[in-house]
Amino acid sequence: MRRRMKLFPVLVAAFVIAACGMITLNRLDGDIAVLQDVAKETRLRQLSAEATKSEMIQEINRKDTDSYIIEKARSLYGYLMPGEIRFVVTNPESLYDTPEATVLEEAK
Repeated sequence: MRRRMKLFPVLVAAFVIAACGMITLNRLDGDIAVLQDVAKETRLRQLSAEATKSEMIQEINRKDTDSYIIEKARSLYGYLMPGEIRFVVTNPESLYDTPEATVLEEAK
């Protein structure tokens, strides 16, 4: 005697297996989307860091020149090059246009 499987339990089992597969695929698709977003954000941060690095390298190259070092030494520390003479103006208001002082008439 041959036993025959009933069709309904087989269909229910197939449906449950297919539903579990669909749920798993849906979760995996969501996880993949999240990971793709994280990868894009990481790539943007990397590009930003590379741009910042490039700007810093340019600034270092600009500040590594003799003219920049000389300018900073003069402005911040007041250094002079050999052979230069420093002039100190003790009356700076005389350098600008100021009205002439009016001479008062002397009392006779």
